[in-house]
Amino acid sequence: MRQIVREEANCEMIAAELRTRIEAFNERVVGALNTREIVLTVRDDAGNLIAGLTGEMFWNVLHVDVLWVDENHRDKNHGTELLKHAEHLAADQSCEAVYLSTFGFQAPGFYSKQGYNVIGDLPDVPKHSMRRWFWKRLPSPAV
Repeated sequence: MRQIVREEANCEMIAAELRTRIEAFNERVVGALNTREIVLTVRDDAGNLIAGLTGEMFWNVLHVDVLWVDENHRDKNHGTELLKHAEHLAADQSCEAVYLSTFGFQAPGFYSKQGYNVIGDLPDVPKHSMRRWFWKRLPSPAV
């Protein structure tokens, strides 16, 4: 076996090359990713960012990477509305499901209330908490 090297320089460039190579393999096996990024925001009257969502649609799924609401603006349905908007965009782009993860100290109860189902837990990450993955099937878009 060849020596394993811990890359210290050009980490971002090497990581990008590795992603490109695995994506090329994946596409050869199951077809084009057709990646589409989503960035949604909610701003106050002064233009300050008070909530936002980032995600990526690929193949037939949406992965929600970040859903954040400023602590002073919680309990005003911003998170719910952002998530619903992302789900509608995904369904309109022929996505069939959404998946995401959250930590135990963040919002697992919120996602359950939004109709998301638990698909896995990583206990004690970070210590004394957990990481929990959720998914939700999207309705077919109206024809």
